[in-house]
Amino acid sequence: MKKILKWLLECPILFILLAMWAGLAFLTWKEGKMPLAMRQNLVQNPVFAVLLSPQTDLPEIEPPDIDVDLALKNDPSKPDSLLDDKGGDKSDDMIKNPTKNPTKNPTKDPSKADGKKTDGKADSQQTGDKKTDHEKNGDGKTEGENEPAGVTRFRGYKKVKTDSPYYSDPGVMALTTDYDYKNVEKDYFDDAVFIGDSRTVGMQDYSGLDNAAFFAKTGMNVYEILEDKFIKDGGKDVSVSDMLKKKSYKKIYLMIGINELGTGNTATFQKAYARVLEKFRKWQPNAVIYIQGIIPVSKKKAQSDGIFNNVNINDKNVAIAQLADGKHIFYLDVSEKLVDKHGFLREDYTFDDVHMYAQNYKLWTDYLMEHAVVRE
Repeated sequence: MKKILKWLLECPILFILLAMWAGLAFLTWKEGKMPLAMRQNLVQNPVFAVLLSPQTDLPEIEPPDIDVDLALKNDPSKPDSLLDDKGGDKSDDMIKNPTKNPTKNPTKDPSKADGKKTDGKADSQQTGDKKTDHEKNGDGKTEGENEPAGVTRFRGYKKVKTDSPYYSDPGVMALTTDYDYKNVEKDYFDDAVFIGDSRTVGMQDYSGLDNAAFFAKTGMNVYEILEDKFIKDGGKDVSVSDMLKKKSYKKIYLMIGINELGTGNTATFQKAYARVLEKFRKWQPNAVIYIQGIIPVSKKKAQSDGIFNNVNINDKNVAIAQLADGKHIFYLDVSEKLVDKHGFLREDYTFDDVHMYAQNYKLWTDYLMEHAVVRE
């Protein structure tokens, strides 16, 4: 032992390297979890991701040749929206008899998806004068409870084999919840709040929605989004939970998940996400909650990173889309106008393979304005 200590003292560089290796192994041994400071900067400093998982060549996900809605058959995590009233599977009926599901695929041209689409501005003003279901009927139900529910569907593709502790390939892609969305104007967001990470920070800076509230922070993650006191309110540092308990909002837009790709796995991510939505519903029972799908990364990033890639992102999106009920919570594939035909974030839209140039946030904003839930 003395000889080993003497040898290490005579080779300080080797000693330092061994100490660094031991420290890194200690910090990352359990489910890939990292200290908050590291995890918050994971996207900006992916060296830990490289050390944790070797680079892999991940194939492009080609769009399916046929346009079908695919249920997650024999899967215990199947969304309730794909089950009939008796608990049976509706997917075969959907594929064989598409006329039984008149709602069209919203991932195509939203402006043509539904002939009932209206301007929405007048609708928004009209609903502002109406009482909520709870006030009108006295039945204890929240807004939207008596309206037809939207359905979140999933489109299948040939899955790829993965060998990652963080994710697997689900073999399906989540589509925007089918619903009779309206086209709205900027004033629709007067009573809206956007909650999320650095991508929502970008929306705050460049979307033009200066009438909405924003609770966003670079590096934020779903595990700490409720309790982290990063919001300034009256000179105090408060949390998202503090603000949602204090003030009422009619729309909540949540975009989070890019920083969690290397933390835990998809199951733990979905569980944490569900907890956040549960709290939102408790504190804001009359709010429409929009789950915004995690925007993919560029082709360069996706094919060179074993963690920050679009297979991982898609796995997370499928998981959170299952949490949409089509009444109070809706899933929006906001990346529709931001990706190329293979599902990668367009190279000319991003400066770092993850975040977008300022002018491209308008495309995201336009999508939200074309997919607004307006209560009648």
